[in-house]
Amino acid sequence: MKLRDKFLIALASLVLLMAAVFFALSEGYTAHLFKSYATTAAKQESVNQWVQFLRYYYYSNGNSWNNLGFLLKNSRTLHEALRNESLTLTDTQNHVIVQTSVPNVRGKSVQVTEPITSVSGKQVATLTVRDWSKRNQNLFQIEQGLLHSMTTATVLGLFATALVAVLLGAWLASRITRPLKDMTKAMHKIEEGDLETRLSLDTKDEFGQVASAFNQMIDRLYETEQARRHLVADVAHELRTPLTIMQGKLELIQQGVEPAEPSTLLPIQDEVFRLTSLVQDLHRLSLAEVGQLPLHKVPTNIAQLVERVVENFQVEADDHDIQLRYESMDDTNIDLRIDPNRITQVFVNLLGNAMRYTPGEGTVTVSMNATAESIAVAVADTGNGIDEEHLSHIFDRFYRAQADRSRETGGTGLGLAIAKEFVEAHNGTIEVESKVGKGTTFTVSLPRENSPATS
Repeated sequence: MKLRDKFLIALASLVLLMAAVFFALSEGYTAHLFKSYATTAAKQESVNQWVQFLRYYYYSNGNSWNNLGFLLKNSRTLHEALRNESLTLTDTQNHVIVQTSVPNVRGKSVQVTEPITSVSGKQVATLTVRDWSKRNQNLFQIEQGLLHSMTTATVLGLFATALVAVLLGAWLASRITRPLKDMTKAMHKIEEGDLETRLSLDTKDEFGQVASAFNQMIDRLYETEQARRHLVADVAHELRTPLTIMQGKLELIQQGVEPAEPSTLLPIQDEVFRLTSLVQDLHRLSLAEVGQLPLHKVPTNIAQLVERVVENFQVEADDHDIQLRYESMDDTNIDLRIDPNRITQVFVNLLGNAMRYTPGEGTVTVSMNATAESIAVAVADTGNGIDEEHLSHIFDRFYRAQADRSRETGGTGLGLAIAKEFVEAHNGTIEVESKVGKGTTFTVSLPRENSPATS
């Protein structure tokens, strides 16, 4: 059953319940008012007279009810008064003292009960009077007519109210459930593979929050799907070239065009090494992304590690006429519990990129700074820089900011992605800043919580 139908059924049930309660209360209260009015009228005209008569009889008869029944039966005046009434007199123990017969009349009666007291004010009996007089019959007829009119008006009013409430409820149900319908349609489109579907709800209520979260989820799902497609395409591209080279070389050897000599097999071996490196990088990256990367943390002097990496690139810097500078921090005796191999690979990737994209006579600067919370290592170059549109994707797998970068000149595009995962595996951060024409700076921050003194 649809939510709208459930809402309508619940609303209709509530309206009917409230109508029934209102009808019962109004009918009961009106009938009670009429009964009270009839009782009051009977009491004012007849019962008070009987009470006064019985008090006087009790007092004049020596505080006794003797012969009262005989008097009521044989007195013509009293008998005439009892033509439309009946009396029941009981003592304080609820024993019947006297009771007159019910008159031969039809219709409804009004019953009134009043105490009989002595001169001293002590209750000596209880009088119950049932009145079938014409006055009461007229009151009952008025009551029945008025109740019938009120019932008709109430039923019609309740029907009209219920109809308006149901129609209004149907409109509200349709309006309230409309966002759910839109979400359902969007989900069906997503199920069919359309990840460009979005919900346009401007409300700030719960539906608006759900729509906003839904759109964010679709954005993430779309980005993930795009990344997956790009990953498959990039992996296929990265594998296609070496496999094509290997296949071509092997076919030439099989056809006898080229001899199976070390010089002929060397290109095949190079491609095998490249494929092995690509697979290993993908494996390490996958482990890091799921938090399963094995880390062998040992106390390591971070300044010495960075300095050693810089020294290893000094020969390459000299060959390309690049000035490689290292600016160490004041305190070079800071040890961190890190995996030196993983962190070394991070700085090798960063320095390798900096050397690759810095032109001759350019400068690559590695600087270190220490704060109370972390150790920051910055690798800055004076290359061409990176466009702002590429910065948010610079750490994505196989992403190349320059379209003309090939496998041979630009690597596989996994270096920065691996560097980011390795740094985050040490609870650190890696950030990039770049200006086109001025250069790029990568900053790696490792928290001091990795220090042996705090671990």
